[in-house]
Amino acid sequence: MVRMKQDAGRIRIWRNDALAGVELLRASGTQHHFPKHFHDAYAIHLHERGTMVFQYGQPQVALKPGNINVLAPGVVHMCLPADEQALNYRCLFVSPAFLRYAVLDPGATRLALFERLLCLGDLELFQSLGKAHRYLETDDDAFEAETLLTSGLAALAAYSGQPHARIEAGSEPRHVTTIREFLEAHYDRRIALADLARLVKLNPVYLVRSFRSSVGLPPHAYQRQLRLSRARQLLRLGTPPAEVAEMVGFADQSHLSRLFKQTTGVTPADYAKGL
Repeated sequence: MVRMKQDAGRIRIWRNDALAGVELLRASGTQHHFPKHFHDAYAIHLHERGTMVFQYGQPQVALKPGNINVLAPGVVHMCLPADEQALNYRCLFVSPAFLRYAVLDPGATRLALFERLLCLGDLELFQSLGKAHRYLETDDDAFEAETLLTSGLAALAAYSGQPHARIEAGSEPRHVTTIREFLEAHYDRRIALADLARLVKLNPVYLVRSFRSSVGLPPHAYQRQLRLSRARQLLRLGTPPAEVAEMVGFADQSHLSRLFKQTTGVTPADYAKGL
């Protein structure tokens, strides 16, 4: 059975009971501007109408109809319309566990590198992934949808040898790792910049500049994204939005709702419906 969330500003997010580990988004006629954020899953964007700008480094990427863009969990990015034309697109958010299931041979443990992947001219792959997305929206044939999706993910993995930017674990400055790990362990607490400066014994201005350069966000914004990521996990478990706001460290439910809709395109209540 398909469990569809209510449309919110022409953006819908849902899951299909037949396929654990995959979340889907469909946007039609929207001009929603997504500020800097990251996902806890692999984000696969299938662009159908208009031009959308993705910014996750230099130069920025302009997606046109038929283009596919893939970002790994944790990659900070921003996306927005390039002009006044309304946008149509579909997204698949694939958990690392589902990706491993789909693309790894028995006994293999290492995933292909898909930190940032752009496919501009593979119409057959675009149509195959789009068909899987539509089947998971209508529940026409979940068996065929899973077949199409797993085949499409394997095809994306085949692109992994193409050049792309990647920061290997351990290559960022040690003080950045220390701050990131501290924020991940204390995402729900009130933290002052002075606390982080004392932690790593650095000037706060240099600390923020260095962290932003390595991670893509300043420390306070990184903590906010950690809170939103945890909020999505709790909503999937059926936790009421008001409780989620308190559990992840937001001042109140309205604060969570405003930031959640800004980042996902839907409210926490709309996101939670049908999960």
